[in-house]
Parts: sequence; structure tokens; C-alpha cells
Amino acid sequence: MKCSVNQDPARGRILWMTDGRTRVGAALDYGIRILHLSCEGMENLFYQQPPDGRDGLTTEQGWRIRGGHRLWLSPESEKTYWPDNEPVRWERRGGAVVLTQPPDAALGLRKSIRIAFLPDGQVELEHRVENTARLSLRGALWGVNTLDGGGTARIPFGGAAGSAYRPHSLVSLWGDTSLGDKRLEFRPGSLTVRHRPLEAYCKLGLYCRAGTAVLENKGQRLILGFGAGTPEAYPDLGCNFEVYLNQWFLELETLGPVQRIAPGQQASHVERWRVERL
Repeated sequence: MKCSVNQDPARGRILWMTDGRTRVGAALDYGIRILHLSCEGMENLFYQQPPDGRDGLTTEQGWRIRGGHRLWLSPESEKTYWPDNEPVRWERRGGAVVLTQPPDAALGLRKSIRIAFLPDGQVELEHRVENTARLSLRGALWGVNTLDGGGTARIPFGGAAGSAYRPHSLVSLWGDTSLGDKRLEFRPGSLTVRHRPLEAYCKLGLYCRAGTAVLENKGQRLILGFGAGTPEAYPDLGCNFEVYLNQWFLELETLGPVQRIAPGQQASHVERWRVERL
């Protein structure tokens, strides 16, 4: 892995990482935010929030979506939107890079992400939280990928075909989301999501046994890999994968199981990326 730090006029200091095949860029002046992901020499797959915040995704307290990949915690609440505007620390550890955020005063935890380029061409992200509070914390680690508009995602979520007397899949819905949304196409065992610049809110969750999802955009294919334990272990009625759509971007979100984290203890969630040229 090669690393370098450059100053971006709009995004501040960026730590660039590459294995010659895949290029990853992480913010150092705030975060943790991984702001860039692409094949080497190609366009960024992640959404980039305009510097003036005209997309409206900025809170009065100062939190900004910024775009890219972030480490979130389920269940979502106002506390999860603690402004992460302080610099992050980075260091190399055994061929990987570890990004560490200052302690989150609202949630009482410290977040970090270990980024490693694997020999098979994948990028592995190990998300980790440490409980820095005096009380136990119960929640699920959550990797959120805020991807630029125009892409198409395919999620194979169905179970094994067989008995007509037992269900094999589940879908959780948020807000006014409708299964009839024209951005969604359900087929036996899979969901296709096509981003369109529509203002209508759309969020849904799935249990994906395959532990994989695929996005295509900007001449590239992103394959997400994540865990798939039993549905009962996951939040939001049993979801290990969630999708969010608005007029600017598409979010593909992976979730770990719900855990109880005692003071001083840590929990982790692993997500893998493979980026290919189409």
C-alpha cells in the first residue's frame, strides 16, 4: 500500500491510499470519512457534498453528511449526528492504515476504521467502536456508503427456494416508502435499485443471506461484502443491509449484529470492497 497526504481546496487534507489497482482517499481534518473510492485513474464513486451545503444535509449543531463512507451506530437517533468536525489520527499498522476519531461525547464511544488492501484485490474495512462511557452500550455497528447519483445496485436477498408454507425473506420499510416506488424492482430472490433524481424519500432494509451487493456506475462495478449471521441477530426487524435514496445519492448500508458493549470493551464489523472496470 502506498500512502500520501495532499491538501484539497474544498475537502482539506486527504490521505490517499492505493495498491496500484484501487484508490481510496480519507479525510484527516474531520471524520472518520472515506471520501474517495475508485479504480486507479477513474472517477470517484462516492457522493461529494457541495461545500456550501446546498443539499440541506447539515444540522444546526454542525454535523455534515460530507459524502463517502462513515461508521454509524444503530439504533439511529439524534445522538448519532454528533458533529465529527475534529481532526482524525492515522497510523500504519502491519501493512494497514488505522483511522481513529476523537471520543464521541454524545454516544460515549471512540470510533476507528482499519483499512487494508488484500492480496486478492479487495479492500477490507474493519470498523471498531470502544465504549468510553460508564454504562454498557447496546447497538449494532453500521457501515454507510453514500454513493453518487446515477448508479444501479443489485441485492440478492432471497432465501432458498422450496416450501410454499414458510417465508424465506423479509423487507423493512421506513417513512412513506412504498414497494411500488419506481426506483425499486423486486424479482424472485433479488432487488434492483436504480437511482433517479427524485425528491421522494425511500428507505428499506433486507436480510441478505448472500452477504453481497453490487453497484454499477461511472464505468465501474463495486462489490460489497458483509456478514450474514441469523436474522434474529440484526437490528431493524432483522436487517443486515439497508438502502436509502434521495435526489442526490444512493446509500448502501451494511450492518453488524446487535451487541452489548461493556465499558472499556470493543466491538467490530467488517465490510469488504472490490472495485472493477466495466
